[in-house]
Amino acid sequence: MYVLIVNPTSGNGRGQRAGTRVERLLSRMGFPYQVQITQSPGHATDIARSMLQEKELQAVIAIGGDGTVHEVGNALAGTKIPMGYVPAGSGNDFALAHGIPTRPEAAVNRILKGEVRRIDTGRIGGRTFVGFAGMGFDGQVADRVNRSAFHRRLGRLAYPLGFLQTLWNYRPTRLQLTVDGKRHDMDGVWIVAVCNQPNYGGGMKMCPTASCHDGQLDLCCVHDLGHRQLIRLFPRVYKGRHIDHPSIQLHRGSRITLESDPPLLVHADGEVIGKTPLTISVFPQSLSIL
Repeated sequence: MYVLIVNPTSGNGRGQRAGTRVERLLSRMGFPYQVQITQSPGHATDIARSMLQEKELQAVIAIGGDGTVHEVGNALAGTKIPMGYVPAGSGNDFALAHGIPTRPEAAVNRILKGEVRRIDTGRIGGRTFVGFAGMGFDGQVADRVNRSAFHRRLGRLAYPLGFLQTLWNYRPTRLQLTVDGKRHDMDGVWIVAVCNQPNYGGGMKMCPTASCHDGQLDLCCVHDLGHRQLIRLFPRVYKGRHIDHPSIQLHRGSRITLESDPPLLVHADGEVIGKTPLTISVFPQSLSIL
């Protein structure tokens, strides 16, 4: 049996429409399935965990955006139950990173092939992130976008708009970063992005060489830039051409700690989850995906 976890509000209603198309396809092909509709933040995690007790469960299919992937991934990481994904969000970075088709029918056909791959995830305290996490200015942008009325309508344009709205009120700060025991002190920090995949925030290539198969997390630290310098640098991130800028530091490791004063807002897969200080570690080969 396949369990469909549908976020009906994702992508300005695309989640609900995609869920209906997936139901029709599975019904026509004769596959047993059960549909669960999310009602609130965190509900997809609760649903997926409760479904793990089903003896005939073949896979959990997340239908929504990266936030839905995040919630379902939190339930399935560390288990043998695979996650399928039908993209229906605004950014769909997980789909882009893994070559998942955007058409629901094509995404379901991929799932039904049953080809399972194991990927790494990241852990922040008791939370799992599947694709990426960010803190500082990026955390505030994620918070603004999630609270806004425009993010479901604008799709991948939501992050650039949130970027501009947040820019002038943010003050870069001092941060202590430790990667696998090596400490880095930085002033004027804007963003620390921790990536398990290249794609981030609606198509940006924050860490172009990040991989979910290497047992490592990639970091991109942006610091010592003025507001106008950051605006000029920003478009280059969509092609991964920002990494040679002198204000960019790249690191890679399996255990990362961050401390800052004042505390910085943190998001995981675009969902705001708390503030620094924090410790992040890789959870190798912990999630099965279809």
